[in-house]
Amino acid sequence: MKTKIVLLWAIALCAIDQTIKIVIDRHFLDVRFDIISPLLYFSPTFNHDYTWINNLFSLGIGFWVHIVFFCFAVVPILVVGYDVFKTISNNAKIINIAFIFAFAAALSALIGTIFWGGCLDYIYLKPLFVFDLKDLYMNIFVILLLLYYLKNKKMLKEIDKDVNNHLKSRFASLFKKIKSKNKRS
Repeated sequence: MKTKIVLLWAIALCAIDQTIKIVIDRHFLDVRFDIISPLLYFSPTFNHDYTWINNLFSLGIGFWVHIVFFCFAVVPILVVGYDVFKTISNNAKIINIAFIFAFAAALSALIGTIFWGGCLDYIYLKPLFVFDLKDLYMNIFVILLLLYYLKNKKMLKEIDKDVNNHLKSRFASLFKKIKSKNKRS
């Protein structure tokens, strides 16, 4: 699957997540009901602490720290991770699908931070936590990666050195491009 297709699917999933949140925000913010009693409930809640961890531990990490962390940690890790997994898996369908969900979750999280001032969660798993579609996307990503790992454990151990060499060559070519652009300027 081409990277462009992966990103288009991720944008589509993110659009579904955001559309649901817009509808809930405009029409159902004060509505509560059982989905599967006594386990799942519809219970919209705004998390203005941006992340579940920030909220759980009352860390007080603010807006700009989240944006900087997202831009300089989350995005590079996802992009490099996708590049590595796509290369070592010979473009396996499960890896592409996994990263569709990862990119959708990341994009939804960024939109939530910037435009919602946090996260609008709406499914309450009693008595644990409230979550949304973005959280489900991230869990699907993790499950698919684990399935890929379990299915290909032997092969992945053999190519560990290849991954390191792949990363080194990618970064070397990136630095060469940057250097050549700087010389032209």
